[in-house]
Amino acid sequence: MKHRIFIVFIVLFTALTSWAQESVTGVILDSKGKPAKRIKMLLKGRMKMTTSSSKGTFELKNVKEGDTLYVYPNRKLMTAVPMLGSPTCTIHLGENSLRYAYESKTIICMYKVIPKPTYNSNIITYEQIQQLDANNLVDLLRGRISGLQIDYSDGKMKATIRGGSSFSLNTEPLFIISGAEYNSLEEANNSVAVKDIREVEVKKDGSEYGMKGANGVIIIRTK
Repeated sequence: MKHRIFIVFIVLFTALTSWAQESVTGVILDSKGKPAKRIKMLLKGRMKMTTSSSKGTFELKNVKEGDTLYVYPNRKLMTAVPMLGSPTCTIHLGENSLRYAYESKTIICMYKVIPKPTYNSNIITYEQIQQLDANNLVDLLRGRISGLQIDYSDGKMKATIRGGSSFSLNTEPLFIISGAEYNSLEEANNSVAVKDIREVEVKKDGSEYGMKGANGVIIIRTK
């Protein structure tokens, strides 16, 4: 009897582990039922966007049950879709919401307006941070400051500030977190949690920091 219980446990554990490592494939359809191409998606906590193909298909790797998928039907709207344990799904885009169909079930996810970037300021305040559903520093900075660009290049997320004047190969700004200096977005992202950030200030002119600030400076003040 004990051996049977142990075998059942191993089978269940293997099934759960395999789901945690499986990919999720699906298709996105527009309101007319046609494939929706170039729809952006992002798993919460990840740094690389996924985009639907010309046929509306997509693939998400290493998805765990309980993960959240952000779907951006256009530049102004987004919604959060819970990953509920199915390796395949169909997403139907509507005017005010989307339908997420998996197996024989369907859930409705309402759109919400993406907070507008603060183009009249180089500062992200504590109040703004609280309103944003940012999982890490990359999420927090993406699209918030005019002239600050975040791209995925050579397997890494990199930040650039328009107007930088560095003559070196490194085009990233200098990151300063509570006095400590970091030379890349990857390093800074791994060194601070959003919940600990009080304010972010982007300085396009980092001349006061010498050559290190030639590409600009991003100052992150913590609580």
